[in-house]
Amino acid sequence: DSDVTIFEALPVVGGMLAIGIPEYRLPRDILEKEVEEIERVGVDIRTGIHIGKDITLNELFEKGYKAVFIATGAHKDLKLGIEGESLDNVMGAVDFLRKVNLGKIEKIKGRVAVIGGGNAAIDAARSALRLGVDEVNIIYRRRREDMLAHPEEISQAESEGVRMHFLTSPVRLQGNGRVCKIECLRMKLGNFDSSGRRKPVPIEGSKFTLDVDFVIRAIGQRPDTSFIKNHFEAKVCQKGTLVVNPDDLSVSKNGVFGGGDLVRGPSTVIEAIRDGI
Repeated sequence: DSDVTIFEALPVVGGMLAIGIPEYRLPRDILEKEVEEIERVGVDIRTGIHIGKDITLNELFEKGYKAVFIATGAHKDLKLGIEGESLDNVMGAVDFLRKVNLGKIEKIKGRVAVIGGGNAAIDAARSALRLGVDEVNIIYRRRREDMLAHPEEISQAESEGVRMHFLTSPVRLQGNGRVCKIECLRMKLGNFDSSGRRKPVPIEGSKFTLDVDFVIRAIGQRPDTSFIKNHFEAKVCQKGTLVVNPDDLSVSKNGVFGGGDLVRGPSTVIEAIRDGI
């Protein structure tokens, strides 16, 4: 047997690189070469195995593994907390991009609204365009210069035809089973908040609606730590990240370690790679 084994819950290798980043940003042949290099040095990769369901951490140690490094990422979409969120055709950006990359969503018709201003929002919007939609609207409660997405990505999205609605906040989703309208408020800038940006404040009487056929929420992600809470003792922060010793990334004294987005929260690919070195 190999000295190092990767247990991957997804049917494909690569995690967020494979199912979260669109192919136009990260060509699959480049990712495949990286994976081949990992396998070439002797790492055994097993897909479709859920830790906690198919095998437990204790069973891994019983099988002779000396250490376990948990790097399950931040694949859980944050919810908007508004009325109508449970309607059909409303989903999170991570879920949407995963389904697109796995070939489960191949075409979308009609109008799409993406809520958020980060890279996931831009990725979802540009991916939706490539699936044949009539129109894509990004709804963002702050200004263009406050968007957390890369400026180049924002410009490319605009040049491809994505419509941007700045200082706009969704307040309700409407529909009879399936979403058909999104109700929004115009915003103005108030005082500075903890992020160092001016806080958006609703403008009274500015409510308006947009017709939509599909809504993608992209307001942030957090790790899914349910398997941790259910199967071994470890501390999880209020924001959903795993607590580790900053010196060596250890979770406990028995050889469990953690890193990447599971520990840091959503960050860059290179930050996650650094934790594995």
